Amino acid sequence: MKLVPLTVILSLPILGACGPTGFASSATASRVAPASGGTVNLSLSSESNRSVSRAGVGTVAYVSGTDVDRGQIVAAAGISGTPNVGAARTSGSGTYTTRYQYVVVDNITRTDTLISGTRGEEAGTMSLAADFDAGTLTGSTSELTVNGTISGSDVGGNVTANYSGSVLGGGTISGSVNGELAGDIGTNGVIATFHGSDNNTVMAGGLVGSAD
Repeated sequence: MKLVPLTVILSLPILGACGPTGFASSATASRVAPASGGTVNLSLSSESNRSVSRAGVGTVAYVSGTDVDRGQIVAAAGISGTPNVGAARTSGSGTYTTRYQYVVVDNITRTDTLISGTRGEEAGTMSLAADFDAGTLTGSTSELTVNGTISGSDVGGNVTANYSGSVLGGGTISGSVNGELAGDIGTNGVIATFHGSDNNTVMAGGLVGSAD
């Protein structure tokens, strides 16, 4: 599925008690956050929660919204509950059929009283190749590139999210943002969060799938 955009849905007064001097230095922030019941609860303004799941493996929840006290647009993701990836593999190789989803907020701008951006989502499927001897997890589509690492049952590494689409009311948004990858892998499946930001973009999401 291509980008499903919304326009300037995050424009609202920033309520920092000290005015602009009380804001975070950056207008963007991304991170891993606790998740439960398929939701990340950060008490953000204009909060939008989504999730991606695979039956028998687990769920990644992700959220975007505005932290009005810090003057930031935030994107975060977390693994909901306890995933079932199976036992760790220490040798050999395998493939995993996964589904990924992520939210991106681009063109973020901040003034003394307002913060705004354009939000959209990307989603798709990807085959991930796991080399347990080399400790790598890799895969790529036009929307997401995974350069992961494997250590026991832990997944690390990074991703690059590529996004593009038409903006409701006219225009387009497109670009790419790098992010951190973290999760679990085993004989049954793989699950991971990813998130990243730059000076005017935030992104967070996840991938989850079963061993082939």
